[in-house]
Amino acid sequence: MVRKFICALLAVLLALPLASFIAAEDIPEVVELPTVVTPMQKPTEDGEENAPEEEAASEDETKAAEEPRLAELFDEFRAARNLTEDNFAISYYDTVTGESYDWNETHMMIAGSTFKLPLNLYYYELENAGEIAPDALITQGGATLDWCHYLSIVESNNEISHALLYRIGNFHDYKNAMRTYFTMTDEEIDPKYYQDNYYCTRMMMDTLKYIYAHQEELTELVDYMKQSHPQNGYFRAKVTEMEVAHKYGSFEGAENDVGIFYAERPFLLAVYTQNVGELVVQDAARLAADYNARQTELAKKKALQEQLDAFEAEKEARMQEAEARAEEAMQALTAQYEAEQAAKKAAQEAALLEAEKASMAQADTQEAETAPEQTKASSVFQFNPDNFEWWMLAVAAAVLVLGSGGVLLILHTGKMKELTRDAAQEDDAEDELPEK
Repeated sequence: MVRKFICALLAVLLALPLASFIAAEDIPEVVELPTVVTPMQKPTEDGEENAPEEEAASEDETKAAEEPRLAELFDEFRAARNLTEDNFAISYYDTVTGESYDWNETHMMIAGSTFKLPLNLYYYELENAGEIAPDALITQGGATLDWCHYLSIVESNNEISHALLYRIGNFHDYKNAMRTYFTMTDEEIDPKYYQDNYYCTRMMMDTLKYIYAHQEELTELVDYMKQSHPQNGYFRAKVTEMEVAHKYGSFEGAENDVGIFYAERPFLLAVYTQNVGELVVQDAARLAADYNARQTELAKKKALQEQLDAFEAEKEARMQEAEARAEEAMQALTAQYEAEQAAKKAAQEAALLEAEKASMAQADTQEAETAPEQTKASSVFQFNPDNFEWWMLAVAAAVLVLGSGGVLLILHTGKMKELTRDAAQEDDAEDELPEK
């Protein structure tokens, strides 16, 4: 067992330096992962990158909050011109956002030639429905319907327009027919509506909304409104940067206009006045156009800011995703490295165990080979009762006697030789004495 232990210890001591050398080669000095940098990352201080954008967004929000609404603007407009419910009414509608503003919109006022707009719309609807032909005769003079449209809208001809009106029936029938396009209920409509050429801006706004919504079917009507006279008066006097499809009206102090403004964000406007002059209509159109333009710009800035916010949110999401992927990659590499090291360690331990087993087996083999020789050598000197015979005593005694005699003979012979040598020495001594 001592020999086995010594052999195993030697095997372990020899294997340890080799295993340490192999492990030292496989372990890197520093395990580092590359820094993940996305294209959108910038080495800026926290908060510095987004500071200008945040300040700009804050300024835009402040400006938008401080921007006066259309109601406030027209309150100042009316106050500056002494406009009251008796001499002014207005309706505004943004076709994109749906923003609307109405003031005194149900008050019945003299319509002037603006009544011709719903009247012609009525006949265009009959044409589109196939109930009347464009070449149908309207007047005794032979004016066809399509010609009457032009004369009524573009040149604002009263005689032709009255012919169209009374072809429907009596005045009450005509008024009821016009309500096809209005949203006002019986309770909302002043009875004054049926008595003469009275309308309100809400009725005109309903008409404009209908035309705008169906302008693809009413292309000729819209085109005639764009050609309508005067080209440089009323709404068109001060709003020249865009197309305006309108129908003006002027009668006994009533100066009115209703129309579609083809701005970047188209809007509809109806203005009725009484005894305040056409300039009020022009200024009202300019105020509405300016307001619409400012709101459009604010909407653009807001949309741009929303896009920037969306971009920043996407950027942040991508950065977080990149960081998450980097973390996952680092964890995966770490796990892979640890698994490889564990596998190598297990292989090294297995190799050491096999070496130990081999050394112990070799020691066992050597011990097994030397055991028979030791047994054979020791058996020569060991007494075995099973092999004892009595004759062996006689032989042993004879050997003892012979041995003793031989010893005595050797001793006697040696003694004789010594006596003879002494006698010879004495004779030699005598011969050397001088003779006397």
